[in-house]
Amino acid sequence: MKKLTVTVLILMVLGIGAAWAASSGHDHGYAMGKMLRHTTVDGYGFMYHMLNMDERNSAMKGMEGMEMPGMSNSPDITNHLVVYVTNPGGKPASGKIGFWITGPDGKEQKTLTMGMHNGYGADVIFKEKGIYHVKTKAVIDGKTLNDEFTYEVK
Repeated sequence: MKKLTVTVLILMVLGIGAAWAASSGHDHGYAMGKMLRHTTVDGYGFMYHMLNMDERNSAMKGMEGMEMPGMSNSPDITNHLVVYVTNPGGKPASGKIGFWITGPDGKEQKTLTMGMHNGYGADVIFKEKGIYHVKTKAVIDGKTLNDEFTYEVK
């Protein structure tokens, strides 16, 4: 019975996430990777996804070698962090977005993002096990929106 209850709860959560993605214009087949966080900042929706390198390379097919904000050729890159932002009306919002990430070793990563598929992403390094502190700064519609959360690499 407990297993059934947990399964139903998981399916409900996944269904709500899929419904939100579809209703917010983010159902483009690109919302791959692991969803890390869904929150609201001053009425704007922020939904974060972490892509592994295979998913990142698939999404970037045909853009190899291009120089873009948030993209790196470093062999240390382990993931691609994407945030989808919607305005208070639920439509995809556009602007300038950057990440400031502090790793468990105290090293900092600061990067602007690249807009693609109604999301904003950047290559990141999550090599060390432990807690990463992620801060996001978005300038959208003349407003500065800040969000932060932690992510644990096990």
